Amino acid sequence: MIRLTLVAAALAAAVSGPAAAQVRSLDLDRFDGRWFEIERTPNDVQKACWRAQIDFTARQRADRYEVLVTCTRARGGPVETLRANAQPLDQSNTRLRFTLDGLLGLGGLARQTYWVLDHDPAYRWAILSLPNKSDWWIWHRDADAPQAERSRLLARARSLGLDARRVVRTPPAD
Repeated sequence: MIRLTLVAAALAAAVSGPAAAQVRSLDLDRFDGRWFEIERTPNDVQKACWRAQIDFTARQRADRYEVLVTCTRARGGPVETLRANAQPLDQSNTRLRFTLDGLLGLGGLARQTYWVLDHDPAYRWAILSLPNKSDWWIWHRDADAPQAERSRLLARARSLGLDARRVVRTPPAD
């Protein structure tokens, strides 16, 4: 089952050190919509995840967002769905706390903070990580982002201090 750390799928906070000056505020109205995971670090939760799609939608309250993550567990296999709430934790909206919905949420105990380390000014891509940068994701508006774009974004992830030696590439759609 997809757990909260998939929400990479992921979002978040200010970066320490030199990269901190590069963090731009996030306009959550422009962040709304469908995202596709195109690159990530390996993690146990997503071990068999073929494709992750993330839908980020405003709720009625200005500080709450719905996150719907779908993951195909094998090529052509069943789709799993995870629902969560997201809430900004800072004025820049770059730190977001995701809390699982329903029984999996354990009354708000199942939650994770994600940092949005960088994003495209046109909101075509975003780089997210856990606060300690142990796991990170690149989200893109295009499920079939070209290889040149993927390579450029991996270089950007490295420049943000993310370890890109072990990367799982989400394959383009068939």
